[in-house]
Amino acid sequence: MMNLDESRPSNQGVLNHLRKNRGDKDPIAPPASHPYPHMQLGSHPDIVSRVWEELGGTLPVDCRAIVYGTPALVNPNTGAILALAYGTAYVIKIPENKVSVALACGCQAEQTWAGGAKTDVAELFGTGWLFGGWCKDEKLWLLETYNTAA
Repeated sequence: MMNLDESRPSNQGVLNHLRKNRGDKDPIAPPASHPYPHMQLGSHPDIVSRVWEELGGTLPVDCRAIVYGTPALVNPNTGAILALAYGTAYVIKIPENKVSVALACGCQAEQTWAGGAKTDVAELFGTGWLFGGWCKDEKLWLLETYNTAA
């Protein structure tokens, strides 16, 4: 069963951003609800695979979801958003005690896009949210976030 806790404090920044940009979409839907979820949900297919298969594949249950038209991982028990695809990047909720390690590994609070525009995900989504850096430990951090959110 899919569950999205729209009142959860750690979800607020993510949901405010998604509603502003994709508010015409369903709040939460299963991946099977879209015929081409890797190709037509606004993110690069490699990013969707990274979030859903690589990161999500290490979690104890299937957390794949489409949140306001965006591929994401959501804890089905608590409704906590754990990660999401973000165009040609991805964003993950890092345990607060691991943020400095994640930054040293290659995760970033700020992403600079082609053309020079910048996105500060910590400012946009809140504390502990970082752009992923393809670090091997991201799977462990995500599992810790999953367990903490339970």
